[in-house]
Amino acid sequence: MINQENIQGFIKWANIVAILSIIVGSLAALGGVVAFIVGAAPGVLMIISGVKLLNAKKSAQELVGIEDPVLFSEKLNQLIADSTAFFKFQGIYYIASFILGIVGIIIYSVVAIAFISNLPMY
Repeated sequence: MINQENIQGFIKWANIVAILSIIVGSLAALGGVVAFIVGAAPGVLMIISGVKLLNAKKSAQELVGIEDPVLFSEKLNQLIADSTAFFKFQGIYYIASFILGIVGIIIYSVVAIAFISNLPMY
């Protein structure tokens, strides 16, 4: 059987990280909408990953106290599936954020160079 203390630790931290992911994702999505609609994508991905982690937490809570091996196996598989979805969306979030960051740096550099090159020389 699985150590109940480990499950309780997972439930606690999954809840904290899920709520923080949803809050930070909401702020990122709002900030991204101000810049460009596409800029909201990483925030939306983070919100979705937070929801997936809340689902994983729920699956972990359902594991506690199950004696039936078949039902336990089903709930454990659901926990793994929900956790995998969380990691998948987090990975996509990091990749999207990285790409948007690089694009932002390039745009900023082009604008800065254009601005500097148009300054009058005295």
